[in-house]
Amino acid sequence: MKRTIYYRVFFKRFIYVFHVFLGMNFIFCFLLFGNLRGQPNKLYDDLFSVSFPDEREGWVCGRWGTILYSRDGGKTWERQSSGTRFALSSIHFVDSKQGWAVGDQGTIIRTVDGGRTWEKQKSPISDFLMDVFFVDVLKGWIVTERTTILFTNDGGKSWSKQFSGEDYILKAISFCDALHGWAVGEYGYIYHTSNGGVTWEKQAGEFRISRETGEIIGGTYLFDVVVLDPKTAWAVGIDGYVTKTLDGGKTWEPVVTGARRTQLFSITSDKKDKIFVGGSGTFLSSEDSGKTWQTPEFRPSIKYGWIYGLAPRGNSGFVAVGWRGAIYLNSSTTWERIKY
Repeated sequence: MKRTIYYRVFFKRFIYVFHVFLGMNFIFCFLLFGNLRGQPNKLYDDLFSVSFPDEREGWVCGRWGTILYSRDGGKTWERQSSGTRFALSSIHFVDSKQGWAVGDQGTIIRTVDGGRTWEKQKSPISDFLMDVFFVDVLKGWIVTERTTILFTNDGGKSWSKQFSGEDYILKAISFCDALHGWAVGEYGYIYHTSNGGVTWEKQAGEFRISRETGEIIGGTYLFDVVVLDPKTAWAVGIDGYVTKTLDGGKTWEPVVTGARRTQLFSITSDKKDKIFVGGSGTFLSSEDSGKTWQTPEFRPSIKYGWIYGLAPRGNSGFVAVGWRGAIYLNSSTTWERIKY
């Protein structure tokens, strides 16, 4: 997992630079070629996260406070008013009524009526909030850009710092139950809890300065993690990197997928045999718990785009979201982009 890194500042703010670049690229393409459906003056905001608590109802979030809602399994979408213009990096629903979204400037918003209204919750910090995960209507966690994990046990009426580590970005967090979870991020840092966050144990990650060269040496940047059970978790990151643990994090082993060396932003699973990984111009799928990997067909292609959020739609399939408002649904081995 070791990688020599020459410019720490670049990696420290990688996510921000990446988002700004994508936004500028989108505006350029819009002005040059028009929008996706040939309708004037219609922009599609980049989407970063998606959550389906059941087969029919789902939500996505993205740039400029964007929240979209579907009531038919992702076939059609309508915009909801989030009450914020800050970028929303993550959204999570525990049922068809109650959900949370987080993002820039310490933004936390919550709904109890399926997104008809969103109310702000108070964050103890003003940092960029990267990911949110709830195991029920009361207990939830948020990871941030400063190796801080926030926790609530009252549905977000109050949030507190549960863990603070070194000054590195934590990008994603996932639990399989109220006790067992992992958080991952910059320089390959992986933290694990088996007691609901009472304690967090560092399992991987490295950052140091070489005495010989003065260069920074660090682990591989990780973007996302999915937890299947108390022993099994998967994580993905830059350079096509995929890793997994089968023993509760005692060991993390690289997984050979055949993916090219590009950013892998998201991973999800049906918690059985299926695993999906999305990234910059690439997508991977496995039907046998990662033993073999395929590259499914996307219509239209994502070769010059990116997938940033993935989630199951109950037992009906999966949904992927990403650049320029892209929303794809899968059927068998094909992913079709939804027009909205």
